[in-house]
Amino acid sequence: MTHEIKTQPTAAEPGVPVPPSSQGLTGSARDGAERNDGEPLVVWATLLELTLTKEIPRIDGVQMLALLHYLFKAADRPLRFQIAEIVYRYDHNHPNAQDLFLACTLPSAEKGARRKAEKLFVHPSDWQVELLYDGAVSAAIEMFQLNAPLSSVPNAFRRYVVRGLSRGMLRSYFMREENSQIRPVGDVRAVRTRKTIPAVTVERDLIAKQLLDQVTNYSNLRPPVRATLQCIAALGPDFALKEHAYTASGDPDKWKRDRDRRPILDAEAIAEAMGIPKCDVHRYLCQARVILRQAFNADGRLFQIH
Repeated sequence: MTHEIKTQPTAAEPGVPVPPSSQGLTGSARDGAERNDGEPLVVWATLLELTLTKEIPRIDGVQMLALLHYLFKAADRPLRFQIAEIVYRYDHNHPNAQDLFLACTLPSAEKGARRKAEKLFVHPSDWQVELLYDGAVSAAIEMFQLNAPLSSVPNAFRRYVVRGLSRGMLRSYFMREENSQIRPVGDVRAVRTRKTIPAVTVERDLIAKQLLDQVTNYSNLRPPVRATLQCIAALGPDFALKEHAYTASGDPDKWKRDRDRRPILDAEAIAEAMGIPKCDVHRYLCQARVILRQAFNADGRLFQIH
């Protein structure tokens, strides 16, 4: 009892809330009061100022982290909803408003995701619970950023949050994404087909780099041919390549070669970089193709993708 009197602030101290005494309380209420007595006074002062002024107080980063930690870990459910509603309604544009809102709503999202998983599945896995929780978190962020006006019914904010979290869980878990990249068109014949290019991997990039080094430094090439290849590698794809130029006559949608268009070497840019005529670049490239094809791709299987 002596410890309680020493740690509790007096009523004369301005701006500091007095935690409720544990006398006369039983069970969980007494435990909650004892936990509240141990919280830093600055957190209680911040909460009291926030509830009275309907604005987030000016506090430093350390105090804000302490407040977020208390709301996420130790605050009870009614206090969390009260703080979240104040932030949502009255101080939505504060830099830390979303942090406070999520600190107050994510504990309910975590508990709701586990309860929802236990209702939907006999033995829910950690992946199923995590997926439901991820949908609830996304819904909480979306609710705060949308900042929709609330109705005048009793407990409108609590109903709005609970309903949004529940719908976010189910929407995230049962969403089908196999057709997410498909777009409707009026005439499929007018759509240019595009060959599927596999995703570039680190291993494939490493192999391509090693092959480029071997090609540009191949010893059986004549010096001018080798210099041409090294110049192309130095210029890179942004300067050594260009789009293939086709004639503008006719219907472009019927050009099969235009649908499968690929960039080609820019002989003019290469010749300008080397200081030689364009015809010499074409001659060196023609000689390089014959030699390199025989050396690196004799069976024609070098660029096959399985």
